[in-house]
Amino acid sequence: MTQPSSEDRGVEMALFRYTLILPLQRGEFPPGGKGRLRQQIADRQHLIPYSSRCTISASTLARWERRYIEQGFDGLKPQPRRDRGQPRAISVATLDRAETLKREQPRRSSRSIIRILSLDHTNPVPEERLAPRTLRRHLALRGATSDRLLNEQRPKPYRRFERSHFGDLWQGDAMDGPWLPDPADPERQRQTFLFAFLDDHTRFVPHAQFYWSEQLPRLEDCFKRALLRYGRPLAIYVDQGKVYTSKQLNTICATLGIQRILGTPYYPEGRGKIERFFQFVQSDFLPELPSSSVATLPALNESLLAWIEVVYHRKLHSETGQAPLERRRQDPTPSIRPVDPEELRTAFLHRDQRKVTKTATFSFRNNRYRVAAFLRGQRVELRYDPFDLTHIEVWLHRAGSHGTAQDTFLQEAEPDRVVTTIHPDVTPDPVPAPPPGSGLDYLALLRAERERLLQQQLDGIHFTQLPASTTQSQETENDDHAR
Repeated sequence: MTQPSSEDRGVEMALFRYTLILPLQRGEFPPGGKGRLRQQIADRQHLIPYSSRCTISASTLARWERRYIEQGFDGLKPQPRRDRGQPRAISVATLDRAETLKREQPRRSSRSIIRILSLDHTNPVPEERLAPRTLRRHLALRGATSDRLLNEQRPKPYRRFERSHFGDLWQGDAMDGPWLPDPADPERQRQTFLFAFLDDHTRFVPHAQFYWSEQLPRLEDCFKRALLRYGRPLAIYVDQGKVYTSKQLNTICATLGIQRILGTPYYPEGRGKIERFFQFVQSDFLPELPSSSVATLPALNESLLAWIEVVYHRKLHSETGQAPLERRRQDPTPSIRPVDPEELRTAFLHRDQRKVTKTATFSFRNNRYRVAAFLRGQRVELRYDPFDLTHIEVWLHRAGSHGTAQDTFLQEAEPDRVVTTIHPDVTPDPVPAPPPGSGLDYLALLRAERERLLQQQLDGIHFTQLPASTTQSQETENDDHAR
């Protein structure tokens, strides 16, 4: 089993801490109310990532709140462990084998698992002694407890839910779209894909758009457009697809103060609202395309936007009894929050780590960049748009006071050698081939015509036609020069 990097562990811990303090960031509290809520959270037991503890004090929660307010999401990242690299009580290989045995039969006790491992003489464990309590704690951290595993095997009842205000929760999903002529080769057809976000309370669609691929940058673009138009929701609810479970989307949500909720695998009922929106798209919008003039992706998206605003948002919803547009306008206290465009831009930048060489350069995706000399030998964080690798921001991760972590923007890296301008993990949209040229250079023709006209004027001037006074003056001037 591949172990996460230190950066991934830091992000996971920060996300865990953010989830705990999120209820403390919402709304107004009466005197003493916030302290009581903080104590209630502290009284509960938690599965703390990479820790054997299961409780957190109220003072620790208050400290995390201060860090988040002062430094944002990065302030919740922990300092690297001082004992990192030292041996633990149980090796990773032994834990992997124990977890496999537990998931194979959830009712197996830790003592039984240790007995099975000790009897396997063909592959003996390196530990001289395994404590059942220690093994049980580590399995719990991996989510491999009897109650949890047995619960996952039971059929789960479907319970209808609905949030109370616009912006409480947005549901996000994607579906296959229609086929259109490929801009790079009009003789071929290419499939499109629809990304959409839908508000749980109002059924209002903050944004929906067709794209040429299902890659993560297309989801990011759809999400960013929704945020720019209507602000930040409190949470989004998405499935377990690759783009929705990505660390990039995780970081975006945490940086912007948006909770990301993952749906349960194989139980699509929780996303029923957006699924019904997709069904309406398929039954009311898509059938009109064959008889329309839509043949390009921009025309398809313009038509979709018109259909959403004119038809879907104004149609009476069978469950709410109101049109989505009317329900949103009548919401007295929407939970939506404004977003700063610059904060939004930086939140959506992709991130990677590199070490600066002795020559104050670093390599990234076959390109080489220059940075300030004082960064030689240091590990820096790169933040970039995957569609434009000519502009890369350089950030430095440093330990702050009281165990906090601070990210500081240093500079924009100076391209030294650029081989590729687009990240290889993303595919650019197809572009039409340039039309065949006429072979004529209009500006060159203008220059040639100007030379012809000038020559024509010079050919028409003869010295015999100049006035005598002019000729005599010229001869006198020539004599003066001769003397």
